[in-house]
Amino acid sequence: MDMINVYMEKSDLMFFRKWFREYVRKYYSDDAFVMQNIRLKEEHSWRVCSNSIQIARSESLSLNDCYLAETIAIFHDIGRFEQFSKYVTFKDSESEDHASLSVKILKTEDVLSCLDSIEQDIILFAVGNHNKYKISDTDHESCILHSIIIRDADKLDIFKVLLDEFVLRESDPNPALYMGYPDTPGYSHSIIEDIFNNKLSSIDNVKNQNDLNLIRLTWLYDLNFSESFHLFKKRNYIRKIMTTLPSNSEMDLLQSYIEKYLDSRLA
Repeated sequence: MDMINVYMEKSDLMFFRKWFREYVRKYYSDDAFVMQNIRLKEEHSWRVCSNSIQIARSESLSLNDCYLAETIAIFHDIGRFEQFSKYVTFKDSESEDHASLSVKILKTEDVLSCLDSIEQDIILFAVGNHNKYKISDTDHESCILHSIIIRDADKLDIFKVLLDEFVLRESDPNPALYMGYPDTPGYSHSIIEDIFNNKLSSIDNVKNQNDLNLIRLTWLYDLNFSESFHLFKKRNYIRKIMTTLPSNSEMDLLQSYIEKYLDSRLA
């Protein structure tokens, strides 16, 4: 199916930015832990916007597609605020799928009504698929394009969020980011196998906090754009993630393997 031209205006994007800020403020709380995580997701959303814009521009996409990419980034985690306020967790399996909740909120709030139906469908599809193991089948190329932009942009910032927490965990820990997984020794060898098989690993393989960091390395196999790989390397994510993991010969081999894979994608 051919790419479909869409016609978002700059005024639409400005409205969405303003609406997002006002919506998030409704979840500000006197509870320090809740507020910490509402702000965390608010700041994450803006950084994902920056990542999305960089990726879209690097692909020389149209101005309309750049507007769409930023809009999707603004709204991709809109369900996180209700999720955390209601369940005090970011773990979807113990609350609700946050992407599906984001789609539900966008529909209920009717925030996209200023756009035509094609644009709305693209945004809702990309938001709904940004966290899935696999993107839903569709022959709509714009839906696929914007889904992989937001998936790359989101992953790139989640690396930052988790690595920042690793640095701060001794002085200012945020247990919400570990989603109840224990800080125990060892790690899942099924994730190691997936890494050496160039395979995106399943969250079902995660048993502890080491696994959470390991599984993020498999996200490298789900990146789609040259700019994403450049940003991943520029931000030195491989070596930073490796500092969070046990130090042994298997980890040394793994780091070397991942670095060679990244270099091959950048070649």
